[in-house]
Amino acid sequence: MEYRDNEVFFAVTSNNLSKGSFTVNEFSITDGQDPNGHIYKGFTASCGSDGKFIFSIGRKGSKSVAEWFSARVPANRTTFDHDPGELNFAMIGTLVLEIGNKVCTFYNVALAQGHSGASNNWWFGGQQAMYNGGDTVINGASSNGIIELVEFMRGGNTVDQVKVTPKTF
Repeated sequence: MEYRDNEVFFAVTSNNLSKGSFTVNEFSITDGQDPNGHIYKGFTASCGSDGKFIFSIGRKGSKSVAEWFSARVPANRTTFDHDPGELNFAMIGTLVLEIGNKVCTFYNVALAQGHSGASNNWWFGGQQAMYNGGDTVINGASSNGIIELVEFMRGGNTVDQVKVTPKTF
């Protein structure tokens, strides 16, 4: 087993991301791929304006992680609109993105990493997200008591990028 820095980039189309965080509420990791407990309930990863989050976990796909993911996030709540076959790891948590002058909090967001061809590809979805076609989901964020709609695209772009397009601001 080897720990890897697994990077995922949130690319805000308006280029005005100042920072963000992802706090893990629950997770599943392939057996033996996190013996030192780097990922745990309450773990928070942060990003700056570059949108880069890093999760230090080993990489080995398993059907049990994919089944865990699918039991919590139905296919029509992911950008790929289908269930994964195998995943290295999967997490559900709270995503906070500071975009412009708004702090957007997305609850029950799902991040996972699988393998496709020669690359480790990321999955994105959420328990309140809805598939919107074209490798996208729409998700609502709470921002100062107002719901902001944001489109997330994972697919049709680089395997480590989630494209973020605000819809209501």
